[in-house]
Amino acid sequence: IGMGSCGALLGGVLGVLAIFMTMKAHEAGEFKTLRTHGMEGCRRLGTGEGVIGAEDIHFRRDGVAIISSDDRWYWETNLLQNFSFRVPNAKAQGGIFSYNPATDRVQKLRHAGDSFPHDFHPHGISILPRSGFEPGSESKVTRIFAVNHRRDGDAVEVFEAASDELKHVMTVQSSLWKNINDVAATEGGFYVTNYIERVPFTHPLAVPELLNLGVEIGAGGYVLWCRLDAGKGEEPCLKVMQGLRMPNGIEMSTDGQQVFVLESLGQRVVSYSVPPEGHGGKLVPEKTLRFGSACDNLSLSPSGRVYTACHPKAMTYKFLHAKKPSTFRSPSQVMSFDQSLGSLREDLLSADGDPVSGSSSGAFHGSTLLMGGINDPGFLACSGRSEAS
Repeated sequence: IGMGSCGALLGGVLGVLAIFMTMKAHEAGEFKTLRTHGMEGCRRLGTGEGVIGAEDIHFRRDGVAIISSDDRWYWETNLLQNFSFRVPNAKAQGGIFSYNPATDRVQKLRHAGDSFPHDFHPHGISILPRSGFEPGSESKVTRIFAVNHRRDGDAVEVFEAASDELKHVMTVQSSLWKNINDVAATEGGFYVTNYIERVPFTHPLAVPELLNLGVEIGAGGYVLWCRLDAGKGEEPCLKVMQGLRMPNGIEMSTDGQQVFVLESLGQRVVSYSVPPEGHGGKLVPEKTLRFGSACDNLSLSPSGRVYTACHPKAMTYKFLHAKKPSTFRSPSQVMSFDQSLGSLREDLLSADGDPVSGSSSGAFHGSTLLMGGINDPGFLACSGRSEAS
């Protein structure tokens, strides 16, 4: 092959690659025109108390918010998504915080005595009882379920929460999960999302898997149901849904008979019905709602409306903000929808990613809307809000 032919071939390959990457950038929202709105009455709180990386937020039924926090800078040393693999890089332990809008008080919940001697790097959380969720609502004790990226592998930790402390109750670990993300608790157990099937730092297709380069490599995520009463040495979990495009946030309907699973790469949420045999049976797909953004965690308001936070420009977040959070800002967005998946509303959008960038969680109670970011200090509290009807 002559030099001219080689040059033409190389030019053709580069041209195809440029077209392909432009298509992926469009899919990720990089060419959107964004307009900031809904930021009135918003303040950044929690920086003085040590909140950083407010990944997930849920309200208790009494209007107090529970927030998971961890400095996730050590997560983003490269494209690798196996969080526990990088826990040794962490400079500090993460924590669980509470925020009471009535008193405007942010407080870190300390571990009671020596009840929890392990690494603590919380990701998605769920609480019982919680706002908008009926099963377990008569309980007088608040339980917090937290995905924890430990040195010895991912786990779900269960705590009982008092006014200012956490008492560790149990640890659940499974041979069936690789990279878990979020959890939705109900009586007797919980659902948990597994981001991707393979452990990407050992897999040569790690980059295509994360970018979902036009193939179904990205459809390797799944959801598990895990029992709390499994005996010692017994596998506690079962896969109840597979073939998902990076399943992230998960939540349940008010009556506990539906499960909402958010797929970040799919830019959608799907509602599933719990089968007649109950939790542990294969989930049955019902409806789909598309966002046009890569969204993250889910939470319920008292009325049962479901809130999520999103990345309107996913590549800006992934390749710029996540690498240098203080230098590169990423737009933040909070959206909400009803449980029939028939009503979608954009509640808040920060086009420039200030004061909180890279949004991962949105939660509503009373007249307060909260938003957390994956890497930023503190969280956003917006007062004087009303819900969509």
